[in-house]
Amino acid sequence: MTNKIELITSPYAQDILRARIDYARVTNQELVEKPYWYRHKETGQLFYHLYACLGWPSEVTDNTDGLPGYAAIVGVVKSDKSNMSPLNANFQLLAEAESKDVPTLLKRCVTLREEHGFGVHKGLLTSFFGDPERFLIPLALHNEDLIMEGGEDNALLLTPYDEMYSSKIFDSYVRALRSTLLKDGQRFFFGYNSILKNKLREFQRDDPAVFAAGGLVFSLLNLVRWMDTVQETVFTVEED
Repeated sequence: MTNKIELITSPYAQDILRARIDYARVTNQELVEKPYWYRHKETGQLFYHLYACLGWPSEVTDNTDGLPGYAAIVGVVKSDKSNMSPLNANFQLLAEAESKDVPTLLKRCVTLREEHGFGVHKGLLTSFFGDPERFLIPLALHNEDLIMEGGEDNALLLTPYDEMYSSKIFDSYVRALRSTLLKDGQRFFFGYNSILKNKLREFQRDDPAVFAAGGLVFSLLNLVRWMDTVQETVFTVEED
């Protein structure tokens, strides 16, 4: 399995971070760009950070065996344009997978993260955005194998999407995703991936793919997660 992502760190990372924090304080800004980023080895594209999402398969009913579950890796693009603010960064869909079978979907999640930098930096793809309360037993069994292979840090963790337990949150997730797909000011790009694009075209309510991608975009936009707050920033760049 080939890792396509590498960590890029400035040799003057601490000095750059100090300067950014000082500037943020002077200009009364709360967010600071991190002093490291990531590069796709094949395309050369740069990213502030990469995130993963997982949407479990939908429920089986009398009339249908449900919609397939969905997993994806999305990168927050670091632009080479000097006038492009990190706050307005674009989102690039790097890879995706789907399956109605939960164990198969979990295996594909592991493949996706291994191919896109898991282990390159301690903060990269350590968890997937997703519902941590569904399919607990299949996830636990899968993690037993992962932990035996690589220790506790190798487990597949799930972090709830922002406001995931609010009623009618699917509507907010869809609106967040669609806001990044507007012709004027598009920020989300599919690349050569087609699963999510087709799901949006065929649109079904509570589709796991739309829920997962929408929840991820909603969560990223909500807190601009690819940047640090001035208060939480430390003068170190930790590497494995």
